[in-house]
Amino acid sequence: MLAPACKKENKIPVISVTPTAPDIDVVSGVVLSFSINAQTDNSTLASIVITSKKGNGFTVTLRDSTISGTSFNWNWEYLVANATEAYTELLTFRLTDVDGTMMETQRTLYVTLGATVLTETSGHTFYSGNSIVHPESAFDLQERIPVLSTVDSTRRDVQDNPLNGTTTELSRNWISPAGGRLVRFNGYDYANATDISLRSAYETGIPVEELSGIAVSDIILIKLGSLPSNTSFYAALRVVDIVDDGGTSDNDRYIFNMKWTVFVE
Repeated sequence: MLAPACKKENKIPVISVTPTAPDIDVVSGVVLSFSINAQTDNSTLASIVITSKKGNGFTVTLRDSTISGTSFNWNWEYLVANATEAYTELLTFRLTDVDGTMMETQRTLYVTLGATVLTETSGHTFYSGNSIVHPESAFDLQERIPVLSTVDSTRRDVQDNPLNGTTTELSRNWISPAGGRLVRFNGYDYANATDISLRSAYETGIPVEELSGIAVSDIILIKLGSLPSNTSFYAALRVVDIVDDGGTSDNDRYIFNMKWTVFVE
């Protein structure tokens, strides 16, 4: 008589990640989907940690989640960062149980540069620096909201710059208290803007601290200041309307649409 078969137990927690290939070729700017499955036979799951290491850089924790039970399934999406040159990125998936026993698996991303078509947001507004009714005379491009001229300078990416404190005529002059630099580039192909073309167009221009003579249909490119040294934020602003009521500055304003991209080295 044959003895009944016994199920073989795993002494350590087991994690499996799909795609299963250890090396993954990918284009920057795309979203990768990972299916993560974990289980344990003789303990309880405690946590899953996902880290990233780009080239010879520092290891960064992307997710650190507490889990429980004896099994775990999760679909995780990861945006592959844009960059100025091709790079490798090591993703480590580490599973731990309540006894401190760990298992990990890794995926190496071989990232090549790819142009990502940029999306547009529209109807953005900020007002004259002399408006009493609307004190939002600056704009935070990262948050995409108008802000007061009194907020921290790091949030004032573009701001109206009146000649003096009494004029009722809209200045049509922009500055960047946040340390950004501006380029007027009306020949830029805004309709077909990509992350690569936006950065390239900005770099071919002559960035200035103050831009005067802002007009409808202008395309203003800006690279933000006040960001970490490894992060570059570029935006293209298309001026769609300028309101400049005679005799008062209270409702004078700029209206623009924008596209933007972020590069992390």
